[in-house]
Parts: sequence; structure tokens; C-alpha cells
Amino acid sequence: MNAKATVKAVRSLAIGCALLGTAISSSALAQEFSYNGDTGPAYWHELNPTDWAACEGMGMAQSPINIRTVKPDNTLKPLDLVTFPTTIDIFNNGHTIEQRYEDTGTMIYFEGVAYELLQFHFHTLSEHTIGARHSLIEMHLVFGEMGGDTNLVVAQLFEAGQPVNDFIQALIDAGLPQKDGDETQTTDLIDVSDGLADTKSYYTYQGSLTTPPCSEVVTWVVLKKPAIVTQSQYQAFRRILGNNFRPIQDTADRVVRTTVRGGPWYKSRGNEKK
Repeated sequence: MNAKATVKAVRSLAIGCALLGTAISSSALAQEFSYNGDTGPAYWHELNPTDWAACEGMGMAQSPINIRTVKPDNTLKPLDLVTFPTTIDIFNNGHTIEQRYEDTGTMIYFEGVAYELLQFHFHTLSEHTIGARHSLIEMHLVFGEMGGDTNLVVAQLFEAGQPVNDFIQALIDAGLPQKDGDETQTTDLIDVSDGLADTKSYYTYQGSLTTPPCSEVVTWVVLKKPAIVTQSQYQAFRRILGNNFRPIQDTADRVVRTTVRGGPWYKSRGNEKK
């Protein structure tokens, strides 16, 4: 590995550790916090008072939130996502099923900033709620700023329905890793954009990591339109993940902005009738 690749690998690992709680030793972190009992979300700040104090929920920008009151913003563009199909390493880190997606050239441009996709992972039930209602699954696409330190997470919610979701099924067919530390790889090429229902309509707000250290460093983009999964696909994830979602946090005085259908950006792309 050359010097440039080494620096990029270290940076990607650091961002991944911060965003997911997947520390260098994921097994060690798995023992340090969980989603229930005396190591659950209500006690995260006590498990590491120095580094995880924000998890107590006393900050002004914690996540996830219930999305209820929103502010239309006609300056928000449809997401500018550039993707490339690739095989994916699938890893069980003790908290979630994580798909490693580094060095594929998959990027997103949001409000003048370029981000690269590092990984994506899943929560059951959803972490964000819409009108106080959970969805079955929430997928997080974790991006890191190109040449910077900021992060962006695109959240896709999933509801029950038909037909079979081909994107989700490709991950299931690869063999979802059942235990902490298990790993597998897809044989087919995966395009992450196939897992997104509609990138033109979304909510966005400033928030935090939803796992320790709960740092308030994330721009969240929550897609409005849910994707569909069958009950059997949902259960394939649920059996492994259980309830791996953080409870809803106080919105405080934050503004949740939302795209405006029919605004100038839709017309410029020929989407005004969609």
C-alpha cells in the first residue's frame, strides 16, 4: 500500500469508527454498548463519561428525531449522486450489518460540498420517525467530505409491501453475516442507488451520530419516499439486528428543511410532472 492509499485508509477507518461506533476493535465496542439493559442508550454517557457525554442527550443537535414540522426550501436541489456498481464486503460489527463501500468512486454533491461514500448499514426498526411512526428498516449511507472533516448521512426508510426488493435481496443472497465478526461478500455487482426510492424529495437537518460518541457533526438527509421490502426480507435483517435503534431525541430549536416539488430545480431537470 502506498503512502496516499495508507492515509486514505486511515482516514476512512477514523470516519467509519466515529459514525458507527465501529472502533478498530468492533468486538470490544460491541461489549461496551448495546441497545438494551444497563449498556443501552439511556446509559451510554455513563459507560464513557469523558468521550460519550453527548449521548446523555443534553446537546441541542442530537439524532435521531421525529420529523413533524418542516420548512419548505426551494433552494434544495435533487440529490446529485454518482454511483458505480461494485462487489461489496458485508460485515457484522456487533451493532449492525455494514456494507463497506470505499474506493468505488461513489459520491454525492450536497449544497456545494462533495462527499464520498464510505459504507452503508441498517437499523431495525427505523431510527427516524415521520409523524411519530417508525418504519421497518432504516438504511444509512455514510459519506465523508472530500478533503475535509464533515460528514453527511442519507437515510432511506423501508416499509412492508410487494414485490421483492432486488437490492435488499442481493444482500440477503450473499449470506447476511449472523454473528459479530462474521463477514461475507456479494458475488453480483451492487449499485447503491438501486436501494434508494426517490432522491428528489427529502428532509434535511443538522444532527449527531446515533451511536457513541453521539458527536453533533452530521448533516442528515432523510428521503421522503419509503422503499419497499417484503416481510420475509425484513425478518432476515430483524433476526440478526433485533432492536438496534436509538430512541428519538429532542428536536430543540432546529429547523428541518424540505424540498419543494415543482420548484426551480425540478423544472430544470424535467421533473415537474413526476
